[in-house]
Amino acid sequence: MAYLQQATAAPFLLCDFYKISHRAQYPQGSEIIYSTFTPRSNKIAPYLTRAVSFGFQAFIKKYLIDYFDRNFFSRKKDEILNEYQQFIRKTLRLEDAGENLAELHDLGYLPIKIKAIPEGQSVAIRVPMLTIENTDKRFFWLTNYLETLINMSMWQPIVSASVARTYRLFLTQIAYKTCDDLTHIPFQAHDFSMRGMSSLESAETSGAAHLTAFVGTDTIPAIQFVDYYYGSEALIGTSIPASEHSVMSAHGVEELSTFRYLMQQFPDTMLSIVADTTDFWYNITVNLPQLKDEIMARPEHAKIIIRPDSGDSYKIICGDPDAKTEHERKGLIQCLWDIFGGKINGKGYKVLNSHIGAIYGDGVNYEKMCRILEGLEKLGFASSNLVFGVGSLTYQNHLRDTLGFAVKATSITINGEEKAIFKAPKTDDGLKKSQRGRIKVLSLDNFIDGLNASDNFEDDILETIFENGELVKTTTFDEIRQRLDDDIIQHLALI
Repeated sequence: MAYLQQATAAPFLLCDFYKISHRAQYPQGSEIIYSTFTPRSNKIAPYLTRAVSFGFQAFIKKYLIDYFDRNFFSRKKDEILNEYQQFIRKTLRLEDAGENLAELHDLGYLPIKIKAIPEGQSVAIRVPMLTIENTDKRFFWLTNYLETLINMSMWQPIVSASVARTYRLFLTQIAYKTCDDLTHIPFQAHDFSMRGMSSLESAETSGAAHLTAFVGTDTIPAIQFVDYYYGSEALIGTSIPASEHSVMSAHGVEELSTFRYLMQQFPDTMLSIVADTTDFWYNITVNLPQLKDEIMARPEHAKIIIRPDSGDSYKIICGDPDAKTEHERKGLIQCLWDIFGGKINGKGYKVLNSHIGAIYGDGVNYEKMCRILEGLEKLGFASSNLVFGVGSLTYQNHLRDTLGFAVKATSITINGEEKAIFKAPKTDDGLKKSQRGRIKVLSLDNFIDGLNASDNFEDDILETIFENGELVKTTTFDEIRQRLDDDIIQHLALI
């Protein structure tokens, strides 16, 4: 418990152990270290062709400002140094007086400058998204001391925002082919991931990333996260009443009365009912026809949404030609059409009656979603007939290497002379090769390196967002969403 209290109170222990000794390892006379943060590869997830800038403002506010102020600059210097010295002595068996930390405490802020791609925009793989450098020569070591915290905090919101963008891009693309409009898109991927995330913070940051592209979510803390760190004048996220297996099974195995009871509890709002607690196909072919008149009598905005939650997702939704029963051969959407009917839209595709719908959320990933909607297209159904619950297989099934993120030092100034530094292992396949010198991002698809501080950076699209302890440029969540919308439109035009 004592160690946990120390780690919580000491921001300079939020790093890998080897960072602590690096200050003494840099060349004598070191003054400025400049590093870049880059998505280096999508080899693990080739469907993620771009990386969405997201989470920098929240990270800066939460850690570089609030956390450091509360747990370092606002505390007594002697207490901090004592905690640090005891920890280093106890763990590394070293004596470190922490003079560098004492100097920093006296300064009263982090002497760091960060430039970043505006949040909501997406860059091509290998284009740097952020640069960081120290602004006070005494604290050259600080730039890469923060590497661990940056990597740990930033890879997941960026990867999740990139996943959400890719989902949104495909859903929009297929909607253009099969739907009359795009009004369903913000609600078509609904975040189910919270229970499968590794921590509350992961749920907040990843869930917020999902909300850059969609409005539907069951991850409540993500909405609060967005509101606190970004703010919005629009609806950040929303959901509807929905049953689960505990509710269904609590009423007994005969589910007709359970459906009816739930509909009575929520007569004036959309309602999602999980339908496979006992016998899914019995519910679809026997119980739903008996409930048809009651469902059709509900207001259109009080749609009943059927949720299968097991089995082969493609066969459940689109049908199984090899199945023994007719309804299994047809699949859920065709069965709902047979019971409730619908209309043929302007693109010639079938749209279910507005009183009935479906959501599928068991083990959804990108490939599964695409296959199901393409299957429905072949059956003549518009993509708007189905909502997806995207859970931890969508958002937690990733790691820093999903987009190969790394912070790498590319320039150092020693005794007033700046020189490019780089990493280019001969044993590497190119993944770990870093940029050289300072970089300038000319577009979201292109950058140049090999520069130094005296070069002209007026056309650099990286924007200064943090400097000397202050967030110098803010963005709202509405602006982030607008940038992502513009990005989707631009890239759809290229397909």
